[in-house]
Amino acid sequence: MKVKNRQKNKEKKKIQFPFERLFNIKDLTNFIIYPIFLALLNRAPFLSLPSKPFLYFVGSTILWYIFAERTIKNNRYFHLHMAYRLTFFSVVAFGVFINSFLPSLANAKLMPEMTPIFLSVSMVTVLIGYQEGIGSGLFMSFLASANIDNSFETFILLSVVVLSTTLTTRHIERRIEIARAGFEVSLIFTAVNLVRMILQGEPINALDLAVAFANPILSSVIVIGIVPYIEYVSRIYSDTGMLELGNLSHPLLKNLSIYAPGTYYHSISLANLSEAAAEKIGANPILARVAAYFHDIGKSRRPQYFIENQQDGINPHDSITPSMSNLVINEHVKQGVELARKYRLPLLIEDIVKEHHGTRIKKFFFHKAKTGGQEEHQEDFQYPGPKPRFKESGIIMLADSVEAAYKSLKKPTPAKTQELVEEVVNGIYNERQLDQTGLDLEDLEKIVEAFTRVLMSMNQPRIEYPKETVEKVVMANGDNSPKQDGKDNRLEKSE
Repeated sequence: MKVKNRQKNKEKKKIQFPFERLFNIKDLTNFIIYPIFLALLNRAPFLSLPSKPFLYFVGSTILWYIFAERTIKNNRYFHLHMAYRLTFFSVVAFGVFINSFLPSLANAKLMPEMTPIFLSVSMVTVLIGYQEGIGSGLFMSFLASANIDNSFETFILLSVVVLSTTLTTRHIERRIEIARAGFEVSLIFTAVNLVRMILQGEPINALDLAVAFANPILSSVIVIGIVPYIEYVSRIYSDTGMLELGNLSHPLLKNLSIYAPGTYYHSISLANLSEAAAEKIGANPILARVAAYFHDIGKSRRPQYFIENQQDGINPHDSITPSMSNLVINEHVKQGVELARKYRLPLLIEDIVKEHHGTRIKKFFFHKAKTGGQEEHQEDFQYPGPKPRFKESGIIMLADSVEAAYKSLKKPTPAKTQELVEEVVNGIYNERQLDQTGLDLEDLEKIVEAFTRVLMSMNQPRIEYPKETVEKVVMANGDNSPKQDGKDNRLEKSE
């Protein structure tokens, strides 16, 4: 009955009246209200409307859709978390205001050179993506050009800065590289202005060139200082922020290494697999590696219930029912999510903590319950999910299962290893756990190759060194030989 009621409710939700989509509040806000708000914000420092208000407001709406909304639509993360859209809107709004406020304080001739468009475009690029940086930057260039009587020349000048900014900041892995990008954009902006003056027969103005050179450099310093705060508040991290989180001295990882050492070393191996696979298919290898470190942080609460942490052959699951074991295993996902939120880990890492098991069935405990005579359904032994919803999450699900299965492989060879990896990947694919990840069959083939290569490199044999007779001085139980101490004492006395 409950299933039927849910289906009826879904059908009701799907029914749309004529023009309903046109008056959808979400679409109105994203496509019309927000670009008009930005257009008004752009004119706030001048306390007036532009000379052609109709062209200005209609153009803002159309160009926002072309440049910004179309790029957002293709970004999977915007559909997963409202925080992405809010952060994007906030950074763009900040950029629009700064791009008009600072030039409004200067001479009209210096307005293009005074526009700090590097500031907001670089923040969007490092936090969200290259395409979003270009789209928002071109939109802001249009608004800035409208402040100078819709100057096409200004639009072109600022568009050059936008493109060079996104190109120089798209693969930033260290914060100092933002400063380097600012310097490179400064050179480009200065050169473009110099060429413009020469071609148009204008006198070369040293002040214009100095402002054009200083603008991106000063902006880059502000970006370096402000991005960490945006990361902490929004939980949307740049690659640089991800790498800083991936430091193995992070409190969560240190705690995992102390209380669940087996899980910790499993996570290190998983990180190597995930990073290699992500590089192979063009996903984000930094996200894949860092998320692999944190994917099992929930196991630090009850490590003894997971086989990689069990010692002396003691298994707590032997003394509890399969149903209870199922609940305990599920608990590590819930606790992992709680820890991710407490330590403000990136939203995407929290997603991976939830998704790396998907809705798979714990077959061992399900079969144990069946053989024990208990009436259980497969659904009762599923992980809570959801299924992986982006590529890096799917990679970590595959790597997690492959790494666990590889440990049980005796005398691994390249052929055996590849066969095992293919079997695991096909099993997860046939369970339809990867349907929402965006991984296609070509990606999966590349992932199999990457996993096989990494696993075989982790299992390289070492040459056997010839044994030598060594006097045993240091012993693990602390009962060290006093002979060496005696020799040392004799030497001291003789001296």
